[in-house]
Amino acid sequence: MKISKILIISFITLFLLKSSPALSQQRSICTANLTAQSKNDRITLRSKGGTNYKSKGYGLVGDFVYILSTSPPEAEYTTDSQGYLWYHVQFQKNRAIGWIRQDFLRMKCAYD
Repeated sequence: MKISKILIISFITLFLLKSSPALSQQRSICTANLTAQSKNDRITLRSKGGTNYKSKGYGLVGDFVYILSTSPPEAEYTTDSQGYLWYHVQFQKNRAIGWIRQDFLRMKCAYD
């Protein structure tokens, strides 16, 4: 009886961690400001790392973001089919979460 309760609690905890980005995502040791060639550019926030994924909105040059991680302190990133690096980010102001390409991030990490 005790073993089955432990298994059920473990399963529920694991399910909640996997299904809730807020619970499974933490901040890495890096932060960034959005950057682009023009100060009026909009930087697209994507649902996953790549231009073929859905837009979740956009940020503006200078916006501050936290770089997220599933295993702190390392930043979470992925590489798309064209070789670009994408970082998982959260906007400081509105808490929107998504992916932004590395060349639009002016990153600063605690070990810099």
